[in-house]
Amino acid sequence: MSAADFHYLREDREILWRRIAAHIQRHPSDLSIAMENLDRWEALGRVHPGPIHDWRNRILKARQSPGSMRELIDFLAAPNHDSEPIKSCSPFVGLPLAVAPVLPDV
Repeated sequence: MSAADFHYLREDREILWRRIAAHIQRHPSDLSIAMENLDRWEALGRVHPGPIHDWRNRILKARQSPGSMRELIDFLAAPNHDSEPIKSCSPFVGLPLAVAPVLPDV
């Protein structure tokens, strides 16, 4: 691999998830982007719907109360390797993260 390889240029996953958390914290209405992605993936008949249902439940719960929203933000920002299976199926593609700051380490 050369230094120009995109693997070297890809953002660190922990930083990316903290940026997603910061964005959702500032723009909770953008959870609709994630829900639209989930709806589309489900309609396409994704073979393993488990992560889709898990994300949908987390997002719907987050919309119910400030405490539940805080739980989602904390989950997104946490560098927990146990959450990698669900985070690897991120519905947050399409968020306008170009200028989103990063939440501090938790």
